[in-house]
Amino acid sequence: MFNLQTLEYASGCLAAILVIFAGCRIGFWIYQGKRLQETGYMPPPSTKFARWFYKRTCHIFTFLFVGPVKVIGRENARFDGRGLILPNHQFAMDFAVVGEAIPFSYRQVAKAAEVKGVLRGTLAAWIGTVGVQVEGGKAQDGAANTVIATGKNILSHSHGARMLLFPQGMLVFDNELRPKDFRTGATRILQATLGAIAPEEPLYVLPMAIDYKRDRKNATLLVKILHGVGLKAFRRWRDYELIKNEDGSKTKKPRVFTTYGATCVIGKPIDVRTLPADPRLAIEAVRVAIQDLLDQAKAD
Repeated sequence: MFNLQTLEYASGCLAAILVIFAGCRIGFWIYQGKRLQETGYMPPPSTKFARWFYKRTCHIFTFLFVGPVKVIGRENARFDGRGLILPNHQFAMDFAVVGEAIPFSYRQVAKAAEVKGVLRGTLAAWIGTVGVQVEGGKAQDGAANTVIATGKNILSHSHGARMLLFPQGMLVFDNELRPKDFRTGATRILQATLGAIAPEEPLYVLPMAIDYKRDRKNATLLVKILHGVGLKAFRRWRDYELIKNEDGSKTKKPRVFTTYGATCVIGKPIDVRTLPADPRLAIEAVRVAIQDLLDQAKAD
């Protein structure tokens, strides 16, 4: 006969099963996070909840560390087909601004050192990040081919596959888009993807440019109030730039700044088949497109 004792027993069993299941899933993603230190390792696809969580995280991070983000050309992000998202890279919060601006989900490539540790690694794997061992913007230990193969696998996986990659490969603090800073990895991934998909399948580059407002005249009322009552650390960022010395050593140059918002301009998708076949010439064409968008963002 069904009674209160039976109900309590069943509830206890169900709770135990849920705890075991949750523990197994957490352990699985911790393991996946550790594997992100292997260049090109591709964790399993993220869940809908993970993608929603990532979008909300980007929204919170832009509020805390960036400020209002104005997006110009958001309609250009609504295209049919595969796409590689290529923005300029100036600030550690670029990923959050891109996540805030782009209306769709995507995988992304990140420097392995930035997703090291249990918490960061687990979360990065959960949302579908691919780690790369990078130094000075270049993949290390001959891993460039592995990265290209992984990028090709991501983009060729489905008709609507999307991936984020910062083509400069490192933070360029002065936001100058120098040709020498743009790596050919992005265009080599696209070339490899072309060889793996049907000729009629669309494949695009989605160029983007981000410009941050660092002048106090752009401060919002909220920032003025918080700074006025002594909370000057709000949206203030501290990091450092590695300066290479003549003897080959590197010196840390501290950087402290406050961000009062950003303008993000999304360009029209570029059909990869219209780019030059040479990877260097192709990435230069992309750089020029991003520069045009950056000029527009700075003029806003």
